Amino acid sequence: MFGISNTFTSVVGRTESDKNISKERRDELVELAQEHMPYNKLHVWNANINGIIVQLRTNDQHLIDFWIENWFPAALDGVRPHSTIYAAVDVPNEKPFAYYNSETKTAVFLNTNYYGQCKSWALGIVADIMEMQHDIHSIHGAVIEVGGTGVCIIAPTGTGKSTTSYGLVFSLPNARMHSDDWAYVDYIGDRASATISERKFYIRTDIAATSPQMAEIFKRCKLENVRDNDFAAFPNSRAIVDPVWIGGPEKFIYTTRIRAVVLLRRDTASPAEVKLDSDEAIRILKEGAYMVLPGSGDEKDWGKIKNEPWYNPYLLVRNEQREQMQTDFFRRLFDIAPCYILNTGVEKPEQTQDRVKRIIKEVAETVRPE
Repeated sequence: MFGISNTFTSVVGRTESDKNISKERRDELVELAQEHMPYNKLHVWNANINGIIVQLRTNDQHLIDFWIENWFPAALDGVRPHSTIYAAVDVPNEKPFAYYNSETKTAVFLNTNYYGQCKSWALGIVADIMEMQHDIHSIHGAVIEVGGTGVCIIAPTGTGKSTTSYGLVFSLPNARMHSDDWAYVDYIGDRASATISERKFYIRTDIAATSPQMAEIFKRCKLENVRDNDFAAFPNSRAIVDPVWIGGPEKFIYTTRIRAVVLLRRDTASPAEVKLDSDEAIRILKEGAYMVLPGSGDEKDWGKIKNEPWYNPYLLVRNEQREQMQTDFFRRLFDIAPCYILNTGVEKPEQTQDRVKRIIKEVAETVRPE
């Protein structure tokens, strides 16, 4: 059997959006969404995302199914959510669109059941709260731990973040997966402590092309947009995966201390490896140059070079204050953890992984015993 389910969504990537709607517009949209989600079609579930309660209200079976799989649960009775996402499909005369009001921490999705945007906005809403209220840094990246040394891999889509992180977990007996997409980081003294956000991972299935072990796992998972019984046929097909399945409970960790940061890029001209100072690393992250891959955004933009500051499409609020916060967060991280940038366009995946192994070894040797 090819997966326990496979849903083809009405939209296969992120829709157009307005992330700065007024409170009045928010109220109008919530009313519109609720008109098309009567009690006998409504699904409601509270997710606990790093202590923040986000409630999804939807009339779409696929969205609620993946939502429940993805997050740690929170109680419904007697709990008021910090944020609410309304996701209504089958709304006449409305094109697929997403809206956000930061004041009320409310998102509204109309006529899209692509789970990726719902998930990313949930994380973005939590970031909106955590960064302002709790001084917690939200990073779009993968985190693994090798022999007690945590490394954060930050990269635009298509540069090999998953290939590198999963390759290290599979090839090193003392490597453990922490998160493959997003982490929350607390800075306490000279520590950068990363905690997970998701109960199960929402993974691009095209990783099966470089990690055949994952194909066997995907066959036991709920799938999204997997075409022609080929996990790599469509670049934005996905699976919901229990991280423990990847290598057992001993290969997964909930919290780790970040001691190194690795950025990835893919071109044919840059050096294979460069160690960056804080200013250069922040400049690269702030510019956030990346190529739009099929399945991401509007089809007319596929293949174009765009900019996504901090390589983080999940951040919903962008202004001068938030940009300065990100700069300060990353500068604090780079004061603790050295930063390198590797070019996956000039070497094989195994060579990139060997470089990360060496970086981890060098960092571990410089750490004083606690």
